[in-house]
Amino acid sequence: METVIRKVLAALHLLDNDKKRAINTLLTRGVSTLSKPDASLLLDLGLELKTASNRTLLDDWTGDRILEAVSNAHRDLFWAVLHTDWFHNKVSSTVTNMDYVRNIMFMVQVARRKEATALTEDDKLELERDMTVLHTFVEKKCIGVQPPLDYTLQGIFIVMFVNLPASRPLVVSNYIQFLVDHIASSPVASGPSQEACQQSTKNATLLLRQCWDDRPDNVVLTLPHLLFYLSDTQMECPLAIGRLVGAVPANFTSYVEPFIQGMDRSALWRLQLPIQRLIDWLVTTDMPGTGVWIVSLMESLASQGEFMILRELADKNAYKIARQLAFKERRNDALPVLRLILLGYHHSDVLFKNISQGLIPLVVPCRKTPEDCEFATEVCSLAQTLVIHFGDVDDIGTKVQKARMALDLPIVSKAEALRTMQESSWKKGLHIQNTSAGLRRKAALVQPLGKVGLVNLGNSCFMNSALRALFCSGDFSRAILNDTAKVPPGKALTARLRETFTGMATSRLSIYTPLTLYKALPDWLNDGHQQDAAEFTKILFSLMEDEDPASKQTLSSFHGTVVNQIKCSVCGTVSSNKEGFYDLAIPLPATDSSLDLQSVVDVFPSVEELNEQNNNMYYCDKCHALRAATRYTMLASLPISLIISLNRFRFDVQRSRRIKINTPIRLAESIQLKVQDGHDLQGYELYAVVIHTGQSANHGHYYTYAKDCGSSTSTNSDGASSSSRPSEAAAESTWLLYNDTSVTVSSFETMQQTLANSRTETPYMLFFRKSGLQSSRAHAPLTRTISNL
Repeated sequence: METVIRKVLAALHLLDNDKKRAINTLLTRGVSTLSKPDASLLLDLGLELKTASNRTLLDDWTGDRILEAVSNAHRDLFWAVLHTDWFHNKVSSTVTNMDYVRNIMFMVQVARRKEATALTEDDKLELERDMTVLHTFVEKKCIGVQPPLDYTLQGIFIVMFVNLPASRPLVVSNYIQFLVDHIASSPVASGPSQEACQQSTKNATLLLRQCWDDRPDNVVLTLPHLLFYLSDTQMECPLAIGRLVGAVPANFTSYVEPFIQGMDRSALWRLQLPIQRLIDWLVTTDMPGTGVWIVSLMESLASQGEFMILRELADKNAYKIARQLAFKERRNDALPVLRLILLGYHHSDVLFKNISQGLIPLVVPCRKTPEDCEFATEVCSLAQTLVIHFGDVDDIGTKVQKARMALDLPIVSKAEALRTMQESSWKKGLHIQNTSAGLRRKAALVQPLGKVGLVNLGNSCFMNSALRALFCSGDFSRAILNDTAKVPPGKALTARLRETFTGMATSRLSIYTPLTLYKALPDWLNDGHQQDAAEFTKILFSLMEDEDPASKQTLSSFHGTVVNQIKCSVCGTVSSNKEGFYDLAIPLPATDSSLDLQSVVDVFPSVEELNEQNNNMYYCDKCHALRAATRYTMLASLPISLIISLNRFRFDVQRSRRIKINTPIRLAESIQLKVQDGHDLQGYELYAVVIHTGQSANHGHYYTYAKDCGSSTSTNSDGASSSSRPSEAAAESTWLLYNDTSVTVSSFETMQQTLANSRTETPYMLFFRKSGLQSSRAHAPLTRTISNL
């Protein structure tokens, strides 16, 4: 069959349509009867046609049909040839622009065929490996590359993301930035190219909406990019950005005010240009959905007291917005903005007079549809409210009442009008309701659980997860919140942490934006890239100590000590040193078997041989030479609150990169640690777990499970958790899942089950609180413990 198809393609006397019919007939009737060697030759032909540099549209169509026919009739052969190594080869051969155009679309077609024919668990595992190859390809060749790919090549990757959701980048913030940048770079074209650009913009918008639907706080990651383009004074903002703003669901406007609250007040004036651009589009272009965002941005400025900016916007745009009410397709966006201006700008009777005269002619012809009548009711109510507030100027009130009676519209009482004006004042905060548009400004109320989520500022989940666990560390959070010491200028990290904890404890909103703390971190730690949660905690504590010596007292609840003793095997000299720690790093073996948490922490006291075979000889000061020795490490003192960091990340010398150790751990709600020489046991209870999800050491996501303890729990003089009613305190303890802005009720069993069902979701940082002390005998002096060697 392979030979026959080649002859058909080479026949000069046949038209392309005739060739297609002949080839389609051959493939439909004969592929299932082919032997495996013949089917293999046919598949080779399909691959040849799809990858030829000089291929025609007919060659491309024929290659597609061959791949489809072979995948259906000879599935095993198709999977055997187009395996994961084939994807690796395709990726490595993608260098030039032509390679991108040819290889990416081909890989998408192959992957979709494999998805359609995947039957077994092994098939699904191979598909996951294929997608991992594509992840790596995307991150290396597309997302964040400098200089960026041109618009056409970006569009090809977007087609892949639409067709293969599993190929999308794991780092959501970079992915969102890529999509917004692509929409913003849409060229002004005409003819077929314009249609292609519009389709690519629609695809990118669809992908963004899926991001928002998957996790609403991804809207917070999108807002900075939209505001960047809307406020850029160096370029004309593309119309596609305005349409993207209109595509963001109106219910997400609740994220605007917390976002703006996190902005530097000195930068708020920059919001005037984004609002002005949105208004310009509203009055010149049919762009549904922009009105609610104009209202939201202006309301947020009012909540920050930026009344001068609002007045400038009102004076410049009120008349233009009012004229848009004559266009039915723009009413739903224009009317909420006009209401906000007229009801908030209390002192402009001139503005009211000039605009109100134009409102009445809009009301009179509204007799045809229920929508018209609803619009007339809102406009007439607005006009009556303004007349009552400003007085009847130039018989405007008389005209309003005539129009009201002609349409039999409701009367607005004086009390109702005054209440509306008071509630709508910019100085009071606004609540705009538009019945016809179905738009309602929803305040970001406190979480039903009484907890506050943290806004992800772009790969800042490492900070959010660690902050949540630290906030649940009672002694530490109380020390931070109660400390009123003056922090010198330029050393504001402790103050920013206090500000963040205060926001988490007292915010009336459902979310808090820890932007000031994020900005106070070193530049390399807040550059938008994924960082390590445990490393963040170490750096936070270190910087707090450096900027304020008094912070050592604040951090004391986490402070413990480790003693290292080394005995020379030649002279028998024992050297000893004591080291302090705020988090206890414990090595983790790489294994597929699930390990019990108690067995993992039972590494102290530890004995290590230092010798030539292990390539770690010890330099003895007495012998003045390298000697074999024995190192003994033990816990000398333990803190009230213990942080255990499992060493899940290590550097692979052979591959020259960091890798993640995905060893599964069976968590326990309590553990015991061996103190001194191992004869004393200290008990600890688990109260928070930071989870890292993802295969890679460089990417992924952090979130936290934390226990919300009842009010009966207190701390005794030993730092141990105690309660007058232990059973009741245990019953009141509830595990909550904190995932950036999301806060949900969970349980220890649910956490265990989640971790057991996934190899990529792994416990990373464990937070414990001291419980009871169990001792088998009195403490042995530290100087004697070396005898145990």
